[in-house]
Amino acid sequence: MLSDSPSPSPSLIARAAQPPPRASGRFEAAEEDIYHVRKFEELRRYTQRTMLTLPPLIIGLWAWDWVIDPAAAPHTLLLRVGMAACLLPCVVALRWRRVGLVSFTVLLYACALSTEVFWLAILRRLEGGLVYGIGGYMFYVLGLLVISLPLRFRDQVIGLSVVLLAPNAAALAGFVPGFLFAKYNTLILPAGGLSLFTLWAFDRLYRRIFMYERGVERLASEDPLTGIANRRQFVLAGAQLLESVVRYQRPASVLVIDLDHFKAINDRYGHAAGDAVLQATARLLGEHRRGADVAARLGGEEFAMLLPETDAAGATAFAERLRAALEAMRIPVPTAPPGGVGMTMSVGVASCSAGDTALDAVLRRADEALYRAKRDGRNRVAR
Repeated sequence: MLSDSPSPSPSLIARAAQPPPRASGRFEAAEEDIYHVRKFEELRRYTQRTMLTLPPLIIGLWAWDWVIDPAAAPHTLLLRVGMAACLLPCVVALRWRRVGLVSFTVLLYACALSTEVFWLAILRRLEGGLVYGIGGYMFYVLGLLVISLPLRFRDQVIGLSVVLLAPNAAALAGFVPGFLFAKYNTLILPAGGLSLFTLWAFDRLYRRIFMYERGVERLASEDPLTGIANRRQFVLAGAQLLESVVRYQRPASVLVIDLDHFKAINDRYGHAAGDAVLQATARLLGEHRRGADVAARLGGEEFAMLLPETDAAGATAFAERLRAALEAMRIPVPTAPPGGVGMTMSVGVASCSAGDTALDAVLRRADEALYRAKRDGRNRVAR
């Protein structure tokens, strides 16, 4: 491809040397949603496996009933089986990919509250069960600590608070006569507060990991100077576009854009001026980009665009609008006169066809058209 590639600019080197930003609080709304969905999906299998261990544990603790009250213990087995069965809908939901974060959050706490109904019924049947059973609520504190990790921290606060306060409400409603309010609340509520602190700390950790992952993704797909897609992302998007062209027989085109005499800007005004020109060009492409279009910087002063649903004539007209818009611009640069500098572009246009099996073939045709535009005097569109 044609390119008068400049050496790395000082501003790019300085930007690369900067440390990554520290995680602090919430992200922007769209990023916050992505964070929560990704956290849920990454921890989905972990939560499912954890929840599979709980039903055997619940039934296994039937031995605890025998220790407290051997006479009444035989009558609690079915209650323990019912208590364990309350968790199975959550296990099934985690295997069903259509169940998302919100649905699972509601289901999880509904299941937890259902197990409490059985648990309180078990304690009522055991002699002294309410006294000894208060310590059993530690399993709710610890259980919710590990199975609610995929949820939003806000929902963890609400859900855990409801589950731990539910026995108080049941006692006040007369369902659990003789309930020891003071002993329960002084033991369980501080433990619940510690669990919430732990969940908050985990959330902060996941946010830092998420920020790091998103930064790596941006480095892998985004040009650091201009903020538009880089060559790697362009190639990936182009492969998907070609697949659509072949499968659905829809038109698509590619533009390869080269800034004319860009090296002269660097030589005369310095690399900071060259960076300003590249950034202004990227903004221009972004302003003209339509919904599904992809604009990318391939390297140096060379850009490209993918234009779905656009035939050769439409792509040529689109490229001409870009060329005219850049020609009419005056780009302010740090060391240039106050009026800024002018810049023009040459554009090669190539349309995709059902016979194209790789993006390289389309780019090669666009490169050949770009070479003709350069050879014929620059500041023009060729196809």
